[in-house]
Amino acid sequence: MSGLLTPYKPSAAPWDEARAASFLRRTSFCPSEREIRDAVSAGFGATLENLFAKRDCRDHNELDELGSPLALRENIEALRGWWLRRLALTARPLSGRLAVFWHNHFATSHVKVRSAPMMLQQLRTIERHAFGPFEEMLIAISRDPAMIVWLDNDDNVKGRPNENYAREVFELFSLGLGAYAEHDIREGARAFTGWSQKNGRYRFNRGEHDYGSKEVLGSRGDFDGDDVVRIAIAQPACASFIATKLLREFVCPAPDTELVDAVAEQLRSSRFEIQTTLRAIFGSDMFVNAPRDTPRIKSPVEFVIGVVRSLEIDAAAQQLSEATSQMGQRLFEPPSVKGWDGHRRWLNSATMLVRLNGVTSAVKSDRFQPSRLRSEYDLTTPDAVDAWCQRVTVGPDTRIDLPPAPDDLDERMKDRLRFLLSAPEYQLA
Repeated sequence: MSGLLTPYKPSAAPWDEARAASFLRRTSFCPSEREIRDAVSAGFGATLENLFAKRDCRDHNELDELGSPLALRENIEALRGWWLRRLALTARPLSGRLAVFWHNHFATSHVKVRSAPMMLQQLRTIERHAFGPFEEMLIAISRDPAMIVWLDNDDNVKGRPNENYAREVFELFSLGLGAYAEHDIREGARAFTGWSQKNGRYRFNRGEHDYGSKEVLGSRGDFDGDDVVRIAIAQPACASFIATKLLREFVCPAPDTELVDAVAEQLRSSRFEIQTTLRAIFGSDMFVNAPRDTPRIKSPVEFVIGVVRSLEIDAAAQQLSEATSQMGQRLFEPPSVKGWDGHRRWLNSATMLVRLNGVTSAVKSDRFQPSRLRSEYDLTTPDAVDAWCQRVTVGPDTRIDLPPAPDDLDERMKDRLRFLLSAPEYQLA
C-alpha cells in the first residue's frame, strides 16, 4: 500500500471528539451530537466499519417502501423530496452520499426521460451497486432504461449506430477526455446496438445488434456492450479517472498526482471495489490527520441534509426539495450529461442568500427544538451551549470568534447556530 494510504493509528494520534466530528463531516453529512458521541465511544475501527453497514433504521426503511407508489404518480417533485427525506433519516449516511455522487457521475435527467418510475429504477440500480465493483455498476447502468432514453440508445441500431452512449461511456463514465479516439466511439457504438428498452424494461433486440468484428481501444473481436465496458475499465486511464472523482468528493477539489496514483493503484489491486478503496482512503492517516489546505464547497444536498441531521430537525420532504432546488441542485434533474460542476459553482450571490435565509428559517422553525436538545445533552450553561453549537456545525477544531449572544439558553443556541451555519467555514466540506 502506498505511503499516502498508511493506516491511521489512534495510539499515535488519539481518536477524540475533534477527530470524530471531522471524520463524520467528511465521510457523511454534518453529524448530530449523538453520532459524534457514539463514534468516540465506539473507537475509530468500529466507526470506520459502521460506514459500510448494510442495515438501516426502521424510519428510513418504512419511508423507502413509499418510493414506488410515489413514482407511479409521475410526480418527480414528490419523488425528489422522498429521496432527500431518506437522506435525512438514514443511519447509513455514506451510502446516501455515494448515491448522490454516482447520480452526478451518471447524470440522467427526468426533463428528457419523462418517467418517474424509470428515474427511481435508476436510483435503485445506483444504490445497489454504489460500493462496487465498478464494472458491475457500469454494465448495469448501460442496461438502465432511463439511461437508454437519456442518451438515445433506443436509436442505436445496426447500420445506423448512434454514438451518444458510447461517447459518454468513455468521456464521462470511465476514461475522461484524451484517453480514447473517435474511432473507439464509432466502434463502441456498434457494440451497443440493439440495447434498448420497452415500457421501462431493458430489451436486447437481436435483429438490431451488429455482430461484426470491432476494434475498441486497441482490442479486436465480436464485441458487445459488456465487452466494451470491460475493455474500458482495463485501460490505465480508468483507475486514475475514478480515483480523481472519488478524491474530489471526499478529500479535496484538486488532488495532486501522487495521491491520485496511490488511489488508482488501490482501485486496480481491489479489482475496482469501491468499498475497499474508500475504506483505504478513510482509514488512512492522510485522511484522518492531514490538514486540508483546499477544502471543497458543500453541495446544496450536503448543506441542507447536514443542517437537519446535526440539529435533529424533522424536516418535511417538500421543504428539503425546495431548499436544495433553490440552491441549485435539483435531484433527478442535473443540468447536462456532465452533471453539476460543483465546488465553487455552488456559490454566487443568489444561492448564498438562499443558504443564509434557509439557516434562519431552520433555527426559527417549530421543528427545531433547542430545549429538548439541551436536556438530552445536558447543555445547562452558556459555555456548554456554545461548545455544542460549534461541535455540530464547524467542529471543535475550527477557531471562530463568536459574537455576544442572549443569556437565555434557548435563544443563545438559536443565535449561535444562525451565526455558525452562515459562516464561510460551514460552507466547506
